[in-house]
Amino acid sequence: MTTAARPTWAPAKGGNEQGGTRIFGPSQKYSSRDIASHTTLKPRREGQDTQDELEKRDLKEELEERERRHFSSKEDRDRRKSSHHLLEGSRREHEERIIPRSIDADDADGDVDSDDESDDDDDDEDDEAALLAELELIKKERAEEKLRKEREEQEEGLKLKEAELIRGNPLLNNPTSFSVKRRWDDDVVFKNQARGETKAPKRFINDTIRSDFHRKFLHKYMK
Repeated sequence: MTTAARPTWAPAKGGNEQGGTRIFGPSQKYSSRDIASHTTLKPRREGQDTQDELEKRDLKEELEERERRHFSSKEDRDRRKSSHHLLEGSRREHEERIIPRSIDADDADGDVDSDDESDDDDDDEDDEAALLAELELIKKERAEEKLRKEREEQEEGLKLKEAELIRGNPLLNNPTSFSVKRRWDDDVVFKNQARGETKAPKRFINDTIRSDFHRKFLHKYMK
């Protein structure tokens, strides 16, 4: 928006006073926006840490009190953590002391059968080791079979893709015929209308006077 049409305090006047030689005195009028505002600072109220309240407070004592509370809470946490660890350790020791009985209470000759049970345990461990070894062998064979099948599937996919590419190339499908198929717009209405007319083939003559264009020009304009 232009400011040319706005009124001024000292509008320009024509006549002898033109050319910037006119002298104005200081204006006694001023805008309301030029009046000083916010001449005083906003003071603090009660409860907002005024100067009197800060002077009455003992900041050092408050800092020491906060430090004491912090360290006491930290000691309580460490104490609870250590007691928890102790309880866990005692519970674990108690569980380790409990030995499950593998012999029935009705068996009178428990000591006699202890050796037989140890032999049975050894046999069970050997059988378990043999089963684990056989399981690992089966897993290995299955992994090799899976890799072999994936490799065969990948090779089969590559062969199919190559066959599709070969079928899509007309030169490779019929290498003896290099003719291009008829276009879709060969038999439309507005194409090949002068099919019966013979078109004279263009020829090149390295002489501007005997060229076909020159002869056509002379026949058209100089006849």
